Amino acid sequence: MNHKGDIPSILYFIVALFIAGVTLLVFSFIFTNLYQEVDDYLSDSKYNDTTAHNTLQEVQNYEESMWDYVFLAIAIGYVITLVILGFSTQVNAIFYFIYGIVVLVGLFVGVALSNTWETLVETDALSSTVARFPITDLILNNFYPLFIIVTIVITMIVLFGKNYLGTGEGMR
Repeated sequence: MNHKGDIPSILYFIVALFIAGVTLLVFSFIFTNLYQEVDDYLSDSKYNDTTAHNTLQEVQNYEESMWDYVFLAIAIGYVITLVILGFSTQVNAIFYFIYGIVVLVGLFVGVALSNTWETLVETDALSSTVARFPITDLILNNFYPLFIIVTIVITMIVLFGKNYLGTGEGMR
């Protein structure tokens, strides 16, 4: 009945991290275009002021660099959550190999999502946007399968490597 840290949690992690990366990339693309439109509007209006232009540029520069670190925080947060959930779940060690075999499906999903990311960022619209996302592109494009493997191994060690001595009830 207690399903924290199990196989669907790993699959949710893999898909959710990809969705977070795509969402942040699209938000950055939209906001960059929005800032450009506002800047064009201000330069053509009676409010043409260097202070407004400089402030808009500062906000845009901060916003563009912020999304990459947000993704890194989400990725680290997911890994920490999986470790905590894996530690709080009692699992019999006999399921270790079954767990290891079944999470290979998650690895295949991660490889497919990594290829999807690569195809997505090669489009003309998003190719300039992804240049502002070096951490996100590094994780989701080049090292996503490796990142998934490391997360799965850490989760398996925490999930199956803990000792519940002294409970008197044994494994449930």
